[in-house]
Amino acid sequence: MRYAILSDIHGNLESFQAVLKDLVKADTQKIIFLGDIVGYGPNPKECIDLIREETELLVAGNHDWAVAGKTEISNFNSVARQAIEWTIPNLSPDYKKFLADLPLKKEENDFLFVHASPLNPQAWNYIFSGQEALRNLQMLDHNVCFVGHSHIPSVFLLAEFDKLSFSANFTEIFLDKKLRFLINVGSIGQPRDGSPLASYGIFDTEKRTFYLRRVQYSFEITQRKIISVGLPPILAERIAKGW
Repeated sequence: MRYAILSDIHGNLESFQAVLKDLVKADTQKIIFLGDIVGYGPNPKECIDLIREETELLVAGNHDWAVAGKTEISNFNSVARQAIEWTIPNLSPDYKKFLADLPLKKEENDFLFVHASPLNPQAWNYIFSGQEALRNLQMLDHNVCFVGHSHIPSVFLLAEFDKLSFSANFTEIFLDKKLRFLINVGSIGQPRDGSPLASYGIFDTEKRTFYLRRVQYSFEITQRKIISVGLPPILAERIAKGW
């Protein structure tokens, strides 16, 4: 089985469409989405429509639940909060119910899929430090956990005797069954690793390999939309710079 692992679309229709076009060449059998369909971007409805067409295996992101009223928006920074407050009236109750019904995590075989972290996923904690990664990997009952949330592609690997390794510069890794992996697939709609290219991954369960793919898209179109609908201008700036 070859999975396409996607995360953090954030209402960016142009990047999402570019990734789906790239997937045609990737020979994948199933798409898995790790949360945050909405937030930041100008096309929340269209992105929800498209994700519902493409996959049935989805988990909730903090922006999804915030728009649905299941997460307190006061916890977000001012720009994120403004985007959420813009999104709420731009989605009908049916769309909000869809977001509200998304689960916090999904399991398939020996793999776990969650938006933020496997340990207390409802807390929406970011995994940046080795200490936080170690805590989560030690509690993990699965060989591999895929996450999004930080928008930064990265891999934490736990070997024997709690030996932890980290990589942020990779294109392909082998997923040894004897080890535990916490893999962040990056963001489709708002990358934050210094590159404006959309980020997603392909997981080949037979070869036990994970490939990170980057896709170019016309972010200028998205920028113009962001400005025209009245979202914070910084959201247009950052998708051109990947921060």
